[in-house]
Amino acid sequence: MALAGGLMFITLVLAGAAVEIVHPATLARFENFQADAQLGFLSLALSGWIYRFVLVGMTVLIAATSLVVWAGFVAALFALLRFLILLGGILGLVWVLVVSALMLMG
Repeated sequence: MALAGGLMFITLVLAGAAVEIVHPATLARFENFQADAQLGFLSLALSGWIYRFVLVGMTVLIAATSLVVWAGFVAALFALLRFLILLGGILGLVWVLVVSALMLMG
């Protein structure tokens, strides 16, 4: 479950980044491509939604690796509720960094 959550997290982060830069990258690469503000807005809106679903993968990862530690469940809940609490994504990332550092030390 932790592996699936981590893979979902990484995959959606990369997909969101690709969708976010598709319009400006196409403008920079092809001289004949006409700039279209609607396509730019569409790619930004779509990447924003993909980034929101990234937090589902992070939540699964945190919950699966924190079966005993309540702090992990709280971080997973905040990451999932990022729509309501703006610090949810930041708390989830801090949790990942702390756990990664502890794993590297131990």
